[in-house]
Amino acid sequence: MRKFYSSALALTLGSLAAQAQLAHPQLALPKSHSAADNAAYQAPRPAASQAEERGTPWYTEDFSGGTIPAGWTNVDDLTPMGDPNVLWVWSNDPAAVGVAALGYTPSSIFGATTPANGYLWCNSDRGLAAAPASDHHTVLTSTAIDCSGQPSVQLSFQSLIGVFDYDAADNVKLRVSTDMVNWTDYVPFPCLVTGAASPPCTRWSANPQTVELDISAVAANQPTVYLQWEWLGGWEYFWAIDDIQLAPLPQYERVLISSYVSHAGDGFEFGRIPRTQLPTDFILGAAARNSGANPQTNLVLTVDVMDPGGNPSFSATQTFASVLPGDTATMEELVTLPGSLAEGLYSVDVRVSSDQDVDEGNPDNDTVARAFELDDYLYGLDGIGVSPGTPVLTSTGSNSFGDSTVSLDDGLMLFTFFRISAPTTIYGLEAALATGTVEGGQAVFTIHTYDDINATPEIVSNTLAESGNITVNATDLTNGTLRGAFFQPAQLAAGDYYAAATLYSNTGATHIRILDDNTVPQPGDGSLIYLPIQIGTNVPGVYGNGNAFALRMVLDPTISVGENAELEGMRVFPNPSNGNVTIETGSVKPCQVEVLNLLGEMVVSARFQGRTTLDLTDLSKGVYTLRVLDGEVSRTERLVIVRSRSP
Repeated sequence: MRKFYSSALALTLGSLAAQAQLAHPQLALPKSHSAADNAAYQAPRPAASQAEERGTPWYTEDFSGGTIPAGWTNVDDLTPMGDPNVLWVWSNDPAAVGVAALGYTPSSIFGATTPANGYLWCNSDRGLAAAPASDHHTVLTSTAIDCSGQPSVQLSFQSLIGVFDYDAADNVKLRVSTDMVNWTDYVPFPCLVTGAASPPCTRWSANPQTVELDISAVAANQPTVYLQWEWLGGWEYFWAIDDIQLAPLPQYERVLISSYVSHAGDGFEFGRIPRTQLPTDFILGAAARNSGANPQTNLVLTVDVMDPGGNPSFSATQTFASVLPGDTATMEELVTLPGSLAEGLYSVDVRVSSDQDVDEGNPDNDTVARAFELDDYLYGLDGIGVSPGTPVLTSTGSNSFGDSTVSLDDGLMLFTFFRISAPTTIYGLEAALATGTVEGGQAVFTIHTYDDINATPEIVSNTLAESGNITVNATDLTNGTLRGAFFQPAQLAAGDYYAAATLYSNTGATHIRILDDNTVPQPGDGSLIYLPIQIGTNVPGVYGNGNAFALRMVLDPTISVGENAELEGMRVFPNPSNGNVTIETGSVKPCQVEVLNLLGEMVVSARFQGRTTLDLTDLSKGVYTLRVLDGEVSRTERLVIVRSRSP
C-alpha cells in the first residue's frame, strides 16, 4: 500500500512550508463509497479565460466533426487481448462521463466550454466491478501540425481526469515530437494524486482544468509537430479533453501561482488562531511564474496583512531584478509580529507587479485575497467562515465508507492537526456539521499527541482528554456545529497534537458527518482517518487524509453540554462487587460507561442501552470511578472491587 505524502508543490512554498511526511498509508476509498461524500459542498472552479492569457491561436480542435479527427491514432497497447480496452471515444453528451464517475457528482458532467459540440474521453474504469488484472497504456496521437514561423508555442486544452490507483503526476503525460521518434514529455497534472476526493490535486482534477504548457523548446518554428496524450492507468476513472489550441505565448504575462500565510510553519495554515498561540514571527510567502515570452524586470512580490479595522498590520515584500520566461519567483519571509494584535478578522492582500504592468496580458491573476482570524476562544485548522470567496468543501462521516457488503457505521475517527506554541488549556472541541447529519447522531471528542498516533497507527489510545457521548440535537443542526466539553480540561504543553471525533450513528439510524475544508491546501497529515474495521484492502488503522476537518479546539471555559446534570434512574449493583457489575439506566438513549482508576486513567469503556453487565474481574481490587453518559447528562459513582481473578 503506497504511503501518503502530500506535496502540493504549486500551492505551498519552500523549506519553511515543507510538507511533513507521515508514515500513514493513503486511504484508498472504495470506488463505491457513499454518495454523501460527493458534490453537496464542492464549489465549481471556473476555467481560466483562454483569450486573455495567450495570443490569437493559429491551430484549434474542438472535436465538432462527429468523430476522432481523421488521421489521429488511438491505441491501448498494454491491455491483454480479450479484456476491455481503454480507448478514446467521441461524445457530444457532457453527461456521458457520469457512469465512469461512479456517482461523484462534481465530475459526472464534463464542464468544458463546448462539450455539447463534441469532445474526447477514455474510460479507465471500464464499467468493471473490481480492479482489472492488468494496466492499460492508452495513447492518442495527432496528425502533424505546422508551427512554422511561430517563435513561441503555447499548448492549451480543457480537461477533466480522475485517478484511483496511480498518481497522474507520474503516469499522465502530454508528449511532443517533430519526427514521431523522439518525444519530449510534459506533465499536465503535476499535483494530482490518488486519495479522498479533493479537486484539483487529489483524486480529481478541476472540472474543467485548463492545461497550459509552453512547448516552444520542441515546437517553435517546426513544420511538423505531433501531440500525444498518454495514460498509464490501472482502475482509474476517466480522462476527457476538449478545445485544443496552439497560440503564441503572450508577450508579457505573469501569474501569481501560490501564497502562504502561516504562524505554524511546515505547510499548515490555520484559519482561526488564539493570540496565545502566536509565536514572535509570522510566515508570509508568494510565488509568481513568468508565463510570457519576454523577461519580467523588477518583479515585486508583496503580501500585506490588514487588521480588523482595515489598517496595515504587518507585511513582506521582495524584488527580483529579472525573471525569465518559464521561471518562477518565490518569496518566503519570517515577519516579526507587532507587539499587540487585536482579536478579529485579518485580511491578506497578495500581489505581483513589475516594470511591465502596462503590458500585462491578464491583470486578474496578479492578486489573491486571503484571510485568518485571531480568536482567543477557538483554534481551527479549517477556514470555514473565515476564508474569502466561495469555500471548497467536502465532508466525511459515519456513512462514508463501506459498500453493499461492508458497513462502517460506528467507531470511525476523524483527526485534525494542531500545533501548540505555548502551554494552554483546552476545555472541549467543536465540529462543523455537514448535510446528512441526523438528529441523534453522536460523537466523542478526544485529544492525542502527535507522537502517539504516529507510533501505533494500527490502534488509537492514550487520550489526553475525553468527552462523553455528545448527541446531535435540533439546535446543533440549526447552528451547524456540535460542541462538547471534556470531563477534565486538557492541559497541553507546547508540542503537536491531534483533536479527534469518534462518530456513532446508532448502527446506521442517525448518521453524523463533519465538514472537510479543501479551500486552502494543507500537508498530508493535516487530518487523518481511523478505520475500526477492514474495508477491502484497507485494514483497521490510521490513514492519511490531508485537508482540514472542521474540528476546532475550544479555549472557552464556559463550554458545556449539560454533563453536570444527573442521569436519572441509574442503578449500579452489586457495589462493592467481586468484579461483575450490572448497570441500569432510565434513559432510552444509547449510553457509554467508563471505568477510571485512581490515576484518572480509563481502564474500561463500553456502549449499551438500558442495561448491561461489565466483567471487571481482570481489574485489581480497589476503588474506581464509574461514569455513565447518554450524550446530554451523566452520572458518576464510586465503585469498589473487593476481589479480582487471580493472575
